[in-house]
Amino acid sequence: MKIVILCNGDFPTAPQPLKALDEADRIICCDGAYDTLMRHNHDIRTPLIVIGDLDSIAARENVEAIRIDEQDTNDQTKAFRYVRSKWPDASISILGATGKREDHTLGNISLLADYLESFQSSSHPSLRLLTDYGVFTPINAETTFPSFPRQQVSLFSMTPGCLISTEGLQYPLQRQPLSRLWQGTLNAALSHNFTINPTGGLLIVYQTYEPKQ
Repeated sequence: MKIVILCNGDFPTAPQPLKALDEADRIICCDGAYDTLMRHNHDIRTPLIVIGDLDSIAARENVEAIRIDEQDTNDQTKAFRYVRSKWPDASISILGATGKREDHTLGNISLLADYLESFQSSSHPSLRLLTDYGVFTPINAETTFPSFPRQQVSLFSMTPGCLISTEGLQYPLQRQPLSRLWQGTLNAALSHNFTINPTGGLLIVYQTYEPKQ
């Protein structure tokens, strides 16, 4: 099961997130994202669910609307929790989570760390956040990523004291902590894969998309 959570930030225009949208078995729209989706594509045949406090949605024809008035979390988190409760083994791609406001962008990306913790009972969780420029993936165990030479890679430690080791990156790390968000940025892949091993914590890995040939 492939689930897309569509947030109400900048609507995606790059081929990679649009492909995820087209291939989704379910699309979960965060409140006002439904209206944005309809403006960009009126031929969506995937079942649609709109979730949130529904304070931004103008039309709800032919969609399932789920109202959640709880204000302690944002609509992205409400949608994620709904997906986990309905389809616990689904792969989840989050789109439209960046743009418009920088504070929302930072918050939405950092929430991946919280979301990953709900997969503790799953052996191979699939969770990612796609933008128009690249993809963010949270990990808490050794992971090998498919890549391409000179792909831009950044690492963001979400746990104080997490020790990070890498193989296949231009600037390798060996059980090294990253105490500031910027310290793991601007790295690059050497070939067609690289491996990241976070010990004692959680990491968010960013990869740019492969340029068009």
